[in-house]
Amino acid sequence: MKKNLIFLVSFLCFQINGQTLSDAQRYSTNATQGSARFSAMGGAFGALGGDFSAIEINPAASSIFGFSEVGVTLNSIQLENTAQYFNASELDKGNDLSIGQAGVVLILNDETGGNWSKISIAFNYTKTANFDNSYGVTGVNPNRGIDQYFLSYAQGKRLDGISQLDGESFNDAYIEISEYGGYPAQQALFGYEGFVINPIPFAGSTDMTDPSIQSYQSNTQAGANGYTHEYNKSTTGRVNKYNINLSSLYLDKLYLGVNINFLNVEYTEHVNFYEDGYGPQSGLSELNFRNELITLGTGSSFQIGAIYKVNNQLRMGLSLESPTYYRLSDRVRQALNTKDGSTTINLNPLDQGIETVFPEYKLNAPGSVRGSLAYIIKDIGLISLDYSVRPHDSSTFTPVDDDLFRSLNNQIEENFQASNRLQIGGEFRLNPQISLRGGYSTESASMVAFDNSQAIISGGLGYNFGASSLDIAVQLQDLSSQQALFTNGLTDTIRLNQDNLNLIFTYRIKL
Repeated sequence: MKKNLIFLVSFLCFQINGQTLSDAQRYSTNATQGSARFSAMGGAFGALGGDFSAIEINPAASSIFGFSEVGVTLNSIQLENTAQYFNASELDKGNDLSIGQAGVVLILNDETGGNWSKISIAFNYTKTANFDNSYGVTGVNPNRGIDQYFLSYAQGKRLDGISQLDGESFNDAYIEISEYGGYPAQQALFGYEGFVINPIPFAGSTDMTDPSIQSYQSNTQAGANGYTHEYNKSTTGRVNKYNINLSSLYLDKLYLGVNINFLNVEYTEHVNFYEDGYGPQSGLSELNFRNELITLGTGSSFQIGAIYKVNNQLRMGLSLESPTYYRLSDRVRQALNTKDGSTTINLNPLDQGIETVFPEYKLNAPGSVRGSLAYIIKDIGLISLDYSVRPHDSSTFTPVDDDLFRSLNNQIEENFQASNRLQIGGEFRLNPQISLRGGYSTESASMVAFDNSQAIISGGLGYNFGASSLDIAVQLQDLSSQQALFTNGLTDTIRLNQDNLNLIFTYRIKL
């Protein structure tokens, strides 16, 4: 029977290695997805309201509903990833089907003629991030290999702090070392016991087993062209956002609303890294390093919003979203296999169910401000425009007065910047039953050194049955990102271009 061991890494070491810039980016990016009408019109609903996904961006949107309603949205996403690593590139395809939105709104009308003529109460669910994805690429790195990863963790550590004791199994050493050396010492242990790195004896000595040694060198040698790397990554999970909404209409002109938001995070990452292409003097002939990460957590935020009806045609909207306050926890499983000719070393705590559980940490993801305009042409259609700003460089790990978190937050300020999103949408009514829609959304880069801007072209149609309606939308989405192979040592990046085709179906029923 496999062992199922769970152990904690010291909080100090977790702060060094548990959080990365990728975490800050992953949980501060919201997709332009939601109901089919919202998606077809590029998400430009900040001044329109009357849609479940409009509630998610402007809390005042719910009091524009004419009737109490319930709605649900189904998303079908076709993924196409092109991964580039140095001069090599590979294409991967995938798909995902899920419920992307569901909500209910209750409308209470005041028949007494008071100033507050309508009150709405709503609950809405939105999948604001979908992590289901996979890609891989094989290429030649002319500069460095995985030995640099293990060396970065080993240098300066005593040999007896990163190696097995006599008679001790690797798995027992992996657990024992975590208690005083944490995650960095575990990585160095892999490198040493996997024969990726060798100790450097003290001057005048040939003893490579001296427990006080603190310097190390690589046991690998690159081939004539460099190291051949095969990198495969698959991720699953989502961020689910739940809005509890209250809104009201004042003097038939001003819509005001507030959201209290609750989020839950589920993220799983599997990385399989393979290296070969070594030179004739290398101590290894091939290497396989596997890592699995599971992140679970919760979050909360709030929003306030307003929509002002200038006249029967023109509306203006403004909404403010607070930072999202996340509480997250990670667990990691790892395995390393190396080979030198006919000799194979298997270091597999992953396959034995042994995982490292890190203490809970906090991340404050940036809020946003959104301004909106909408022009409604009676019985014909409408056009709308939204502009929003999200300061990604304000993401912070807390407590901010901790030296280690301060260093990471400084990196966030240096590597991230505010992104600006422009969304434009329009709707044309062919008749009282059928509407045609189109939209465009573009967002500037949130990273300083890499263009991870995105653009979405969308369209769709809707059919009004009277007591219910069916909406269909199509989104074409172009995304760019980059992924470092590892956070230390071997930090060369994979450039990822993602083309998504989203089909979205929403059915709404008046209550």
